[in-house]
Amino acid sequence: MKEQCTESNDFFKRIYKTGKLIEFDEKSKIVFISDVHRGDGGYADSLRQNRNIYKAALGFYYENGYTLIELGDGDELWKNKDCLDIAYNYKEVFSMLNDFYDDNRLCLVYGNHDIVKANPEFIKRQERLFANAGNGFGREMINLYSNITFYEGVILRYMPSKEDIIAFHGHQVDFINCEMWKTSRFLVRHVWRFMEGVAGFKPPTSPASNYDKGTKIDHILGHLARKEKKVIICGHTHNDIFPEADEGIYFNDGCCVFPSAVTCIELTGGKISLIKWAIEVDSKDVLYINKTIIGGPENLEKYFYYAKQF
Repeated sequence: MKEQCTESNDFFKRIYKTGKLIEFDEKSKIVFISDVHRGDGGYADSLRQNRNIYKAALGFYYENGYTLIELGDGDELWKNKDCLDIAYNYKEVFSMLNDFYDDNRLCLVYGNHDIVKANPEFIKRQERLFANAGNGFGREMINLYSNITFYEGVILRYMPSKEDIIAFHGHQVDFINCEMWKTSRFLVRHVWRFMEGVAGFKPPTSPASNYDKGTKIDHILGHLARKEKKVIICGHTHNDIFPEADEGIYFNDGCCVFPSAVTCIELTGGKISLIKWAIEVDSKDVLYINKTIIGGPENLEKYFYYAKQF
């Protein structure tokens, strides 16, 4: 499958046709983590400051039996043209992702910053690059990416009521980062990346760096959820969103790149929760990584009922 990015009325149907179907119930444990932006370890690597928080979260979810859905932009492939430096700098992370995969508890969705993963030729090019590097370089990443399927979206079917949750990255309703993603990638890779390193400049095309743009995209996604009468979970804007059960049916899991914090969404016990992982200080001035529920937990059935009212 080639890299696809077309307007919302097309992609929603496409996800139902080509997306991964995951059936779950009140005994299931699922976590959505997006916008990780694993980079090259340098000044432009947005995850660098939070890598230990991210690893702690992955470790918790693996040990506690969660299925991990990486909801797009797992790797920063706009700033980086290949995966070599990413594989080197996040070797231990890819070992953890392989553990999820080996247990059949991993689903990878691509976003705009890693949309190239939708094209099998990109993965083949990475295989050749890693083979040329020799000495088993990057085997943790390449073993995973050569065997797993990358999806545009996921349909999560809650079996007690047969209601669906649709999960995708969210860039599909963002013209600059969808239809014009190649142009945006060029600007990020050759202009904004270096300006970010020199003066902390943030790319204006990114909803994560432009609050007004991010809010607009969230509004569009909320409207789409109401139009389709479906609960939707996305990433992309980096804005964590958790509506009350009678206020909305669009959720956003946030991101992994805000200062000293990672946010994600959990589905467990038939309920949905917004989670924050952050570095805290205890009474003895010792740093530790803390997990906090900042939204919910709320019964999924309430949102399914509300979705039918539109």
